[in-house]
Amino acid sequence: MFSWFRSQKKEPAHQPPAPVTLLQGSKGEHELQKLYGSRERALKFYDRQVLDYLSPIMIEFIARQEVLFIATADGHGECDCSARFGLPGFVRVLNEKYLIYPEYRGNGVMASLGNMLENPHIGIIFVDFFDSTVGLHVNGKAKICEHEKLLEFSDELPEDVIDEINTEGGRRPERWVMVEIEEAYIHCSKHIPLLQKADKQIDWGTDNAATKRSGYFELETLSLYDRIGGEAAMKVVVDRFYRKVMADKELSLLFDRLDLPTQLEKQNSFLTAAFGGDPVDSSEKIRLGELLLNLVGDGLNDRRFDRIMSHLEETMKELELPDSEIKTLLETLEATRDEVLNRA
Repeated sequence: MFSWFRSQKKEPAHQPPAPVTLLQGSKGEHELQKLYGSRERALKFYDRQVLDYLSPIMIEFIARQEVLFIATADGHGECDCSARFGLPGFVRVLNEKYLIYPEYRGNGVMASLGNMLENPHIGIIFVDFFDSTVGLHVNGKAKICEHEKLLEFSDELPEDVIDEINTEGGRRPERWVMVEIEEAYIHCSKHIPLLQKADKQIDWGTDNAATKRSGYFELETLSLYDRIGGEAAMKVVVDRFYRKVMADKELSLLFDRLDLPTQLEKQNSFLTAAFGGDPVDSSEKIRLGELLLNLVGDGLNDRRFDRIMSHLEETMKELELPDSEIKTLLETLEATRDEVLNRA
């Protein structure tokens, strides 16, 4: 079944082949079991609780769930954890070795799906907060499935999957994820709280910011400097901007009188303030125009001002800052032009 899935799987290039062993789990967990004296308990767990397929009761359990949590990593091992929600049974088990879940309209970042393109390994956990207070881990390899590809196997799909593909509006999945199961095991009930479900109206597929509560953490109030990563990110911006300015023969002449540390300090002050962070001299709010003038000194004119703006815009585009942020920043700097050129 689904032979196309097996033929297209790719292992991340950075990962060495796993050692051949009949023992479940990783080398790291085996080492820690010995170190912390839990080896015997772990072996019993592997023997009695861990399967490489879904048992009938596991399949029934999945058919009742409305939430799953997924963990993925890119080709460099950078991790991401996310959640998926749907009506009970929105995750469909195709057979004991395969399940699929829908990807409904979301925020468009594609963090989890992007990781799958680089690294197919996925960790899933279902948690039943409302009845059994039991969890189910499912680990395996994931593949993105567009509707057309999935429908090639329509004879083997549950009818409700085809019905959902043909649904109109926000409840229609944009695509699907298929997971080949490699491990399935229980997460015990001991520490899982029993919750009571309350009614909530779900507006499937909405882009309404108020409904999504996308401003809950009030990140819009943060400066661009803070949102892109603060001082560490600014070092990247300064380095890239510096290289462009110094490669510009007309602008580089303006820096002849400055030594490198002084030059970089001035550029950092200017860009930190431009991005909304505190200037180096936080005791005095230095205006952007004054910082720009201090950066290049005498000899600045409209043409050179334009060249500085162009290099800064190019730097920000190369670093893939949002267009709206670039536009706002350039407008802020443009407002200093007359002041810098002594026309204010």
